[in-house]
Amino acid sequence: MAIRILLSAFFVITILFCVYGLIATLEPLPAATQWAWRGIYVLILIGNIAGLTHIIRGLFRR
Repeated sequence: MAIRILLSAFFVITILFCVYGLIATLEPLPAATQWAWRGIYVLILIGNIAGLTHIIRGLFRR
């Protein structure tokens, strides 16, 4: 149970970091760089949301 809570906290912190990164890419940058960073942040964000969803579903299945 403690490991699930720690993993959930890690996922939430990483999700917030990715959202902050996506907001930061709204600043003026070269177009190629801007879209590359957005792609990286979105992929990491989707993976973390999937992991958090998996952990939360596991808690309620017991």
